[in-house]
Amino acid sequence: MIEKLKTAFLGSGFIAGAMVAGLTGSGAVPCGNITVINPGNQSTAGALSEKYGVINGRPEDILSSDIVFFCVRPQNCREALEQYGKYFDAGKLYVSVMAGITTGTLEEAIPGARVVRAMPNLGMTVGKSATGYALGKNASEEDGKLAEELFGPLGITEKVDESLISAVTALSGSGPAYFYLLTDAMAEAAVRDGMDRETAERLALQTFFGAACLMEKNGKSAKEMVSRVASRGGTTEAGISAMAEAGFRESVEKGYLAARKRSDELGK
Repeated sequence: MIEKLKTAFLGSGFIAGAMVAGLTGSGAVPCGNITVINPGNQSTAGALSEKYGVINGRPEDILSSDIVFFCVRPQNCREALEQYGKYFDAGKLYVSVMAGITTGTLEEAIPGARVVRAMPNLGMTVGKSATGYALGKNASEEDGKLAEELFGPLGITEKVDESLISAVTALSGSGPAYFYLLTDAMAEAAVRDGMDRETAERLALQTFFGAACLMEKNGKSAKEMVSRVASRGGTTEAGISAMAEAGFRESVEKGYLAARKRSDELGK
């Protein structure tokens, strides 16, 4: 169904680019049905048009679109609503990937609008996103299915209550950075122990990649997988104990809560 619908992206930054890459790369939406609109930054919009064959459009192209993605910075939401307001109507589906911006904000600005709020992550560029989405008060279950069609080619999708979207932001939206941070920290420890940087990063990356694939294949919980690796009295148990003493879990939770709080603040 989505391959027949015209889709407009408001904004041409990283998120819009990643979604365009995922949708066109998977063949889910034809290039000719995607329009990128950013009159304030024609260079990035033009770059997406040249790279993926999508249309570098104008604000009035919103009128002929079936789906409109809000991919602007949360801080620029009000400005975008004012700038493009005359082109909005309740007959379209609006999908927001703006952190912290509620469906109510868009519904207030576009009376009667059907709104889906979503939070994908960096993995969508390679079809491995973890996307959480929530329906606004006017959105139907059919709109939810449409959202799953849009984000499905980009990875997995999970429907949640909107009150949990900030939690999704903290968990999977910011999550890739936590993974990279842990990879760098593990590699750095090996470098300090005498290993060269390139080898250390390659080993760390493949270790985490293999662990993720194995957990996905086995269908076991993270706790079960830990117990499979950490034999009693072994090296892994020693490492886990040292991390626990250093406050590993507490640090992760603090990071998660800080990201969640920031997501809520952006909406204000």
